[in-house]
Order: sequence, then structure tokens, then C-alpha cells
Amino acid sequence: MFEFDTIATLFEHIDKNIKTPSYLNYRNNARWNSLEKTEFVRHVQQLSLAFSAVGVKQGTTVGIMAPSSPFWLMVDFSLQRLGAISVPIFTNIASENLQYEIEDADIHYLFIAGVPVDTALEKIIQEMRSVVLKDLVLKNDHTNVHSWEDFLESAQAGALKPVTINPTDTATIVYTSGSTGQPKGVVLSHENLVTQVKDAQKAIYLSEKDTALSLLPLAHIFERMVMLYYLAAGVKIYFVDDVQKAGTYIKEVKPTTMLVVPRLLEKIYTKMHMNVAQAPFFKKHVASVAFWWARVRDPNRLKRNIIDRFFDQLVYKKLLEALGGNFRIIISGGAPLSKPISKFFLNIGLPLYQGYGLTECAPVVCVNRVAHNRWGSSGQVFESVEVKLGKDNELLVRGKNVMKGYHNKPEVTAETIDREGWLHTGDLASIDAEGYITIESRLKELFKTSTGKYVSAIKIESALMHSKWIEYAMVIAEGRAYVTVLIFCDKAVLETLTPQQKMMTAQTIAKKIKEVNRHFNKWEQIGGFSLIAETPSTDNGLLTPSMKLIRNKVMDRYEKEIETMYAEKSKGGV
Repeated sequence: MFEFDTIATLFEHIDKNIKTPSYLNYRNNARWNSLEKTEFVRHVQQLSLAFSAVGVKQGTTVGIMAPSSPFWLMVDFSLQRLGAISVPIFTNIASENLQYEIEDADIHYLFIAGVPVDTALEKIIQEMRSVVLKDLVLKNDHTNVHSWEDFLESAQAGALKPVTINPTDTATIVYTSGSTGQPKGVVLSHENLVTQVKDAQKAIYLSEKDTALSLLPLAHIFERMVMLYYLAAGVKIYFVDDVQKAGTYIKEVKPTTMLVVPRLLEKIYTKMHMNVAQAPFFKKHVASVAFWWARVRDPNRLKRNIIDRFFDQLVYKKLLEALGGNFRIIISGGAPLSKPISKFFLNIGLPLYQGYGLTECAPVVCVNRVAHNRWGSSGQVFESVEVKLGKDNELLVRGKNVMKGYHNKPEVTAETIDREGWLHTGDLASIDAEGYITIESRLKELFKTSTGKYVSAIKIESALMHSKWIEYAMVIAEGRAYVTVLIFCDKAVLETLTPQQKMMTAQTIAKKIKEVNRHFNKWEQIGGFSLIAETPSTDNGLLTPSMKLIRNKVMDRYEKEIETMYAEKSKGGV
């Protein structure tokens, strides 16, 4: 049982108790490099002294704008030891959001690594009091910029002045992605995060025998909280430098645990199907039947019969070997995981556990776990978390994990956390007799058509996006006579097609929509669609850094296409 109560004392726990060899591993010069615990601790101690020397103290906000790596963690821990407040920033953030976050959080010190220098970033650096760069070469001379090595060497010899850090003190401000508006700074205390780490240990046990592959950015609160658990438990950690190479790294590292977002599982699922389609006739036939069986079998039925064992040996075993063959726990979160995808992976034998949370809850509310894994649900609550259903079955959360509030937004905080301390999640849910929570829809994405019927965008979009053809789907329904959808095709799949096959894409999508419609009520069925050639990205302003569509911007960009769908008498031919 962990005994620390702040992130600063968590660091002391690491220093005193962790003996894991090759503790932290990262990519450099196309190979894995290892960082031992003693070196990690020494760098954190030096950085604390260096930050203190340039004026960082208790309550100072410092931005971290870098890919996930041991260096990201070193900076964060060095700040936590000073009682400073770290502000994680996505490396692919839009320039206007970057400027807003720096001003809103009053950031004057910034750690940058692996970020291309553009005009906007140059301007921001000029305005910083102090910028520490790990591997960034600037075009012009900047007197307020330190290299990583120079900054470490600037540390004054000696010990830090004692700082009293209370569990309720602010540890970090994490900005939400702003999928429907301006980002909000979620203020999290040491207690918020440490409570989560302790609950995680009780729910899903990890130890120095485990190996983790880190795929998600540490600016993502889900990855960051679990990273604190990894570190405290002595898990050997490997940081991925390119998520596109995740498959290769999984085979190399053979991890026992990993956090994923549903889109990664959907891409793996698509890749597996494409490989089967290219297999010789006999293998393709057997694998196709095995895939069908994995899609229809009830995953809540634990006992495996002769059919399961037959496909285990001929097909599923090879699929698991392609995923390293060593997984013990994979946690999916960050967005709803479609039931067909989760059913498939559970049935081939992947130890997949779906959870649910939000940044405001630091972030985990509930998760499935070993021996308590119910397909279709998001699992049972963490020990320190309390939940109940409010009006319209909105999920309400209370506990030591709930944020202190939104930075500089007291009115919005009061709208989100009521006087009794219940945080209103905005998600509609159900809770069964055994405490398993199932997220049904997002309150803000429950649209009311002009006929007065309610439509859940999440359910429809999720049903579409497990198709190998579709990268993103966005439902339009609010105030409309019927449902339509904007379809963004998967560019990687399209590149493998012949010109004739590309011409048939619309027909294939229409066929997929007809199949999906069979599973919905008449008023929920898709009555029209539009294929969008542009690929959503953070650069064109259509995606948040956490890879979610920004609904209002997509609607503005494709207003003409949306109106055309409703103007057509044929309703898109579906």
C-alpha cells in the first residue's frame, strides 16, 4: 500500500524504494536508451535547484510542451518538489489555444522539446521569462533561452529550502481540448492525483515485474495519472516516439500493460482484416470464419468451448503473438469503445478492460478489472469515488478525485459542481445492481430532431467508425427532420485502393450505413451522408490535440455540404 500523499513525497518513495533496472526507456538515434532510477533522481534534484535559481517557487506556473519521455517527467517532478504548478501543453496545439493557455494560466516559464519552431512559437518564446529547451534549435539568438545541459549546470550546489506542500495544494492545471468552445483549465490538487494512484493500485495491481508501453501523450491526464502509478510501482516503462510505429514497438518490447484510446484498437482491427483479405485462399477462409465467431460470441461467457479452442490454435494465437504475446492488462479510455470492437478483442483473448473518466475527475471514475470485467460496461467505481444518477440519468461524481475547479472560471465551476460537491459529468449513464456503470450518451450530444425525437450521436458515430473505411463520422440532427452524417474516410485505407475501387467508396459507405440503420429506431436512422475529402487535423483546426472532432468548426467548414444533404429529395440514397 502506497503511503505518500503528494507528488513530492511520491518522488521520495521512488528514490527510497524503486530498484527496477532499465527503469525508463526512450528512443534516441533510432534505438532504445535506458535511464536508471539513480540517474532519473539526480536529474530531478538538479532541475529543482536550477528552476529555483531562475525564480520558480511555490505557486509559480510552468508550461511543459514536449513529447512523452523521461525528460517530461523530470521537469514535472522537479516542479512538484518546489510546490510549483505544471501546465501540460499538447505539442500539436493550435497557436491561438497555446496563446490563450499561456495567458490564462499566467505561464512565464516553459520547457520545450521536439516542437518545430514557427512564427507563433518564436513570438511566444520572446515573451517568456525563461525557456528551457531539450533539443530545439532556434533561428535567432534568444537571451532568455537555456539548453537542457546549460540549465542543469546552472543549478547551485546545495539542498533546496524546505517547502511545505499540502495534499490540497494545486499540482497542475490541465486544459480540456475545447471540442465545443474555449479550453477550460482544470485545476487538480496533489490529493486528486495521489488518490487516483492509490485507487488504481487496488483495482489493477502492477509491480516491477510488469513492462508498460507508453503511447499516449503525458499532456493527456489519463496517461499522466497512470504514469505516476507505473513509477510508484516500479514498472519498467518504454516511451513510444511515433505512434505509427506502435505495432513494431509492441513486438520489440513485449509489454504486459498499456493504455489505449479506442481509435488505436479500431486501426489494429482494420489492419487485421486487411491482412486476412490478402491471405491465401484456405487461410483466408478459416480466418474469416474465426473473425466472424469473435464478433458474435458472447464475451461475458468465460468458459471456452471446442470451437473457441480450435480458433485459438489456428487464428487467435497468431493475432495475439502479433501484439507481443505478453499482455496482461490493456486499459481503454478517453472515448467510448464500440461494442463490436471490444467484443472481437475479448473473444480472441486480449485482456482488454474498458474504463471511464474525465479530466475533471483526475480522471478515472470507474474501470473494469481482472475477474470483474463485464463487456459493454465501463466497470465499477474506484474505491474513493462516489457516484449517483441525477436528472435525466446524468452521472454525478463526488470524491477526493474531483477537481478544485476551473481556473479563472468560478461561474462555470459553480455550474459543474453543485453545493453538495457532486460534479455533473454531462454523460448519461445506467448503473446495474452490481455497480457496473454503462455510459449511454453525452448530454450535449443528445440531439433533438424537429419531430421531437432524441438522437444519441455517440451511438451512431461509434457504430460507423469501426468500419475500416471510416476515420471519423459526425452526426447532424439537432432541429433537423432526420439524421445525416459527415463521413471522413480513412486515408491509409484509401491509399491502398485502385482508382476503380475508390469510385466505389460511396457505394460501400452507403451499404455500411444501411447495415448500421438496422440496429436503430426509425427516427435514429441515417437519412443522408456526405463524403469529405479533407482529412481532419489540428493544423486545419478540425481536431483537438486529443484527436476529437471540433463539432462547431466542422459544422461551419461544411455548412454547404450539410445543407445540401437536407435539400436533396433522395436523402443521400440510403
